[in-house]
Amino acid sequence: MFVGKALNRKLARSITGELPPLFAVIYARASNETKARKVAVSTQIAVGRKFCEDNGITVVAVLVDNNLSASRYATEERQDYTEALRLLSTGRANLLWTWENSRAQRNLSMFARLREILEKVGGYWAYDDRIYDMNDPDDRIDTAEDAVDAERESEKIRKRTRRGVEARALEGLWAGPLGYGYRIVYDQRTGEAHREVDPETAPIAEAIVDRLIEEPNASVLVRELIEAGVPCARGHVWRADHVKKLQHVSKDPHGWAKLIDSLSPEQQEAAYEALVRVREDTPSQVAQQMNREQWVHPLPGEWNVSKVRNIALSPVIAGLRVFRKKIVGKGVWQPIISDRKRALIVARLGDPSRSSVRDGTRVKYLQTGILLCGICETPTRSTPLHRARPGYRCPHGHLMRDMERTDAYVVEAVLTRLESEDARELFRYEDQADELTKAVATARELRARLDGFTDSAASGGIGPERLSRIEAKLVPQIEAAEERVRQIGVSPVVADFLGADARTVWAGLSLSQQREVLRAVVTPRLLPTKGGRAPFNPDDIMLTWLGAPAAIPGVDDSFDDEVLAEVS
Repeated sequence: MFVGKALNRKLARSITGELPPLFAVIYARASNETKARKVAVSTQIAVGRKFCEDNGITVVAVLVDNNLSASRYATEERQDYTEALRLLSTGRANLLWTWENSRAQRNLSMFARLREILEKVGGYWAYDDRIYDMNDPDDRIDTAEDAVDAERESEKIRKRTRRGVEARALEGLWAGPLGYGYRIVYDQRTGEAHREVDPETAPIAEAIVDRLIEEPNASVLVRELIEAGVPCARGHVWRADHVKKLQHVSKDPHGWAKLIDSLSPEQQEAAYEALVRVREDTPSQVAQQMNREQWVHPLPGEWNVSKVRNIALSPVIAGLRVFRKKIVGKGVWQPIISDRKRALIVARLGDPSRSSVRDGTRVKYLQTGILLCGICETPTRSTPLHRARPGYRCPHGHLMRDMERTDAYVVEAVLTRLESEDARELFRYEDQADELTKAVATARELRARLDGFTDSAASGGIGPERLSRIEAKLVPQIEAAEERVRQIGVSPVVADFLGADARTVWAGLSLSQQREVLRAVVTPRLLPTKGGRAPFNPDDIMLTWLGAPAAIPGVDDSFDDEVLAEVS
């Protein structure tokens, strides 16, 4: 029975059976995943359960987004909040419970989305010990006023934060991650952290700069660092892309088995631990947790051209403070290289502040970096064959293969699979068809608009500055729309194939989009074969279709039915 402030005229009718029973989603959120915040989240859940119990409401789901912002400036999708909206929009729940209005969002557009869903399904929103009927004009106004207050507070917090960051920059104080060549030391009296030159890595950073000033061939330097056994910069630091890579490889049974066999017991434990955590948290959250708890890294990094260039061109090692990608003055820390060396390395390697080439424009071939060597699991590269025909080769020289025939074979296999009746079930499409269709259409429309502006800029119709402003506005919208598609369980590009002629769609995709399809569907491998320098034998191309992630020992183990029968 509804009690206290939770009771209003319309809800009172549910007691007499005039309204259907209420089924609640309890949603808890914290912006900062400190220990105190974790307690706050558990408290939110406990209060929500008690509220539902006191008012005769059935709880159908308890969802949590930890360490995630709900403001309009948030950079990560709140997966559990998206799931809460899905449960409400599909009718599996008709009430959302949150600790307060701002726990759901600090963004008026997100509030409008929630209100629209609840109005459409005749649902309710409970917070601050009260249930709001979103089909009641007074309740809609009350919740809207609270939402405005939540967004206003978010803007105030952001303004204070930005002013504080800018003030630190102008004072030359350090901000951001620890740069290579430095270490953190703590004041034993105050506990305050300071950065100082690291006697172990600082000489390496200066040697990299000196070497590249003398001969700006980063590839040769990379080989020298590896051969000398120099520990890689941040080689054992977890990052979000490492967690994502483990997720991806875990969907490939063959690749996962080979990876696990190559790891030490400690690395295996860490890999499985990351997979367990990423079921509940975002990859960036998991990376932070693994670093904080000092888990061993199953995918230690190696030196590459990008790493040595970034170290050499880093303004930090020259004692320069950067704010919003611009050097604003000297920092308060000790520099590793002199101003003269800084000027020489920039002259040698180029201005680091210049715009980088977009990743997609560098790709020339369909399967470079995707097609693996079946012997060493290394991504293949392109190589010229006889009569200038391109081919794929293992960088360690294990094998080579004709590119045109290999591409044709893999593409045909992928398209055949996508055209099959199993495709929709494979990509979890059927139950959420309407939501997926809208998200795909939105992403496609935004991509088309951006392509139109880009074409106009190429022909001189609009200037570079205006194009840059347009990109700054449209790209985040495109990423958000495609992230919604991913939340449903489908790669945004793969979603275009489902329910349509896969071959027609494939023909209209760009090379980078075709590569995204391959990554989402299959892991191809070249196996040893016979017959010439770069032969083509379909039987020696192994295609591993990506499916459910690998089972995690101790978490996903299930008992055999016969064993259970014997025990019982």
